[in-house]
Amino acid sequence: MCHNIQEYFDDTIVPALTEKFPDVAAQMGLIVLGSQGLRTADEFSDLEAAVYLDDPLWREHGGHLQLLLNERLRATCPCRSEGSVISVCPHSWLLDGHAHDFAGGRDTLPWEQVSIEDLFTVQQNLIVYDPKAFLLQLRQATAPDQCPQWLWQKRLILTLKKLVYDDVTELDMAVRRNRRTEACILLGEVLRDLLHVGFLMNGRYYPWRTHLRWAFDRLPASATSIIPYLDAAVTASDWQEKLRAVNQAIASYKEHIARERIIPQIDILSSDLSEELVWAERLKAWENANWRDRITRCTEQAANAGHHARDFWVWSLWGWK
Repeated sequence: MCHNIQEYFDDTIVPALTEKFPDVAAQMGLIVLGSQGLRTADEFSDLEAAVYLDDPLWREHGGHLQLLLNERLRATCPCRSEGSVISVCPHSWLLDGHAHDFAGGRDTLPWEQVSIEDLFTVQQNLIVYDPKAFLLQLRQATAPDQCPQWLWQKRLILTLKKLVYDDVTELDMAVRRNRRTEACILLGEVLRDLLHVGFLMNGRYYPWRTHLRWAFDRLPASATSIIPYLDAAVTASDWQEKLRAVNQAIASYKEHIARERIIPQIDILSSDLSEELVWAERLKAWENANWRDRITRCTEQAANAGHHARDFWVWSLWGWK
């Protein structure tokens, strides 16, 4: 375990780079990833970090820096050496290739093109060296309160739809059919969905799966109140108990989302929430306040043509007039 990761980089890694490549080191940023970067490391943790350079500088000098870092890390790694690496990367690998868009202060930013996990990394992992403040600039530009509200709502609607319409439904059927392997796989998907919803409804980025539960425990009570249900879904020996715990967690979320009007354009308490979420996605409820008008028109068209009102979706999907 690295007891003081900042000290290790200050005393060992950065001096080695500045001695051999002073001009390049003055342009780089260095961030610690994984559990070391989140300050949650234990005796099983390795060291993963990344040096970032502007792309032309990376192409010219990155390989030489990488060889030096490989040598220094082998000789000085203060924690588990297996799996430890300090990578030299170009700026274009940051934020799914959109680092310069955010650093440049453009009016229109490609928020949808950047994974929430990458945003979490830039926000939460330890920056140990950043003389040009490039990483800090990205952190400021991608703060959660800078992310558009419509995008938070879109991500929440899509994640809820995956949870309720896809994963919980398939889990229930796997349990009914006594397909235990499939049920275990699907339960994992459901648990991940439940954790993601907790972050999204609170306007927070979430990390990669390795640190997902750790970060979830630090959310507001509106999310963490479902922890007993999560634990029950994992530890219960009976699959019906697991399903009951999952549905209790979903019910808790629904009450909070409805009470706080987090996504007012959908009826989160609908008796058929699956249908509600499917059509909220198809008709882009997050950007179309009148999305239900399309359903109303198509329902009328179906009825006028002598068909059941529930057949409205045929008129919608085929664009019939």
